[in-house]
Amino acid sequence: MWIADLEALGDEELVRRFVSDGSSDAVDVLLRRHQDRVLGLAYRILGNRADALDASQEVFVAVFRKAASFRHQSAFTTWLYRLTVNACNDHARRRSRLPQPAEAVDVASPDAVGRADDRLAIAGAMRKLPLEQRTAVIMRDLLGLSYDEIAQATDTAVGTVKSRISRGRAALAGGLGERPEPEPGEAPARLSPKKP
Repeated sequence: MWIADLEALGDEELVRRFVSDGSSDAVDVLLRRHQDRVLGLAYRILGNRADALDASQEVFVAVFRKAASFRHQSAFTTWLYRLTVNACNDHARRRSRLPQPAEAVDVASPDAVGRADDRLAIAGAMRKLPLEQRTAVIMRDLLGLSYDEIAQATDTAVGTVKSRISRGRAALAGGLGERPEPEPGEAPARLSPKKP
């Protein structure tokens, strides 16, 4: 089968082709399709590019080795997120050092300076969150995953996911000096008032 034909197939069908036919082209298409998503999630969780690249490589090796264990009970991307979160958790446990400082930002205008300062403040606040909260907030707020998808990817209960997101948002807001916006239908996060 030609690469163009494989690129037209869905993720689950590519996994089937790889597992049943041993088509390395199928897994190549699959990994190319999702490499940016995996690297982006790993970068946001781990906080620096070098660690994210290492964790991403671990994910791609895991996809290659564990493709036969994919049961097609959830979307391939959910399984891929679970592998990514696990690789990041493993990588973070192995690393005793803090993430590298934020990369220098080339600025050209006062607005760019303000945006760069905001990004650095947010990145700094994110690094201070516990890994579980950081992962849940990233998956919900940056990747737009549902609570159920996050629960499946992190192998936790939906209530735990909601709690981690709520606590993570509250901690971020406290670190940035604002109140978090609640999800539609969600009670606002309770922050303790600052004492005068």
